[in-house]
Amino acid sequence: MKFGIALETFTPPGKSPSKNSIFQMARTAEKLSFDSLWVWDHLLLGSRKVFPVLDSLTTLSYLSAATTRIKLGTSVLIMALRNPLIVAKALTTIQIFSDGRLVVGAASGWYEREFRAAGVDFKKRGQIFEEEFQLVRRLLNEADVNFRGEGIELDHATILPTSSTKIPMLMGGYSDRVLNRAGRLADGWISYYYTPEDYADSWSKVRAGALEAGRDPRRLNSVTLVPLAIANSFEDGDNLSKEFTRNYTDLPKNTRCTPEASIRGTIPECIAQIKKFEEIGLEELVFIPSNYDIEQVERAGNEILPAFSK
Repeated sequence: MKFGIALETFTPPGKSPSKNSIFQMARTAEKLSFDSLWVWDHLLLGSRKVFPVLDSLTTLSYLSAATTRIKLGTSVLIMALRNPLIVAKALTTIQIFSDGRLVVGAASGWYEREFRAAGVDFKKRGQIFEEEFQLVRRLLNEADVNFRGEGIELDHATILPTSSTKIPMLMGGYSDRVLNRAGRLADGWISYYYTPEDYADSWSKVRAGALEAGRDPRRLNSVTLVPLAIANSFEDGDNLSKEFTRNYTDLPKNTRCTPEASIRGTIPECIAQIKKFEEIGLEELVFIPSNYDIEQVERAGNEILPAFSK
């Protein structure tokens, strides 16, 4: 199983993402042999109380220069808010400058005010996302692309230069329809705050979608993000992860997302919880360090990762 770290590119009101902290955590994660770094994505979030958030793709461009080996991912890119040609051009540029380290997690989004601000029909976001996801993939991997859609016309479009390394494109989302879509169209599924049991159940639906489309589900990537709260006891870790979730996260309604998915407690307790993800065959577990404390990353790298090295 691979391990990643989510970076503090998104903060609650009254705090702002720190370039220096992001840089330090990224370099620390790479030094400790984590496999990936992940950034959040929004254009606008909050009105009277604004949640500061850095642009995801610009941040990854910076991180591509600040690191050398570690994979760089979006969790998740709200693709429907952006023009697909501009998205594809940005992605292929990051892929070139990172020497093929980009991983795209993308989803349809949930914040209606953000869609109104971007001039995108919120009620059609699922349809728009599915169409754009496929178009971006074509632009990244094909030459001479022709397309006619609402407000978009591509005549023999070819993006150059491109990287020789294909960009994995994962889908996020939780409904049965979305899980089926991920299996049919994406290179895998990415979630967050899902317990091993709930992830396994949803993953079976992703695999079923792949089989229905004549695709090999064994080729799909499985990724999930969960809080990490290493502490002196399970109770202390549980309290830490739940407080962190209250301060930073509004978990999506009508899903199985829950703070109970957190990895928390002593090192042995954390390892035991992670092994449950390993048992369901999860490919990559991404830690959201509680309060984005770099000590959580250091302890995980030095005391948890060795238990899973092959």
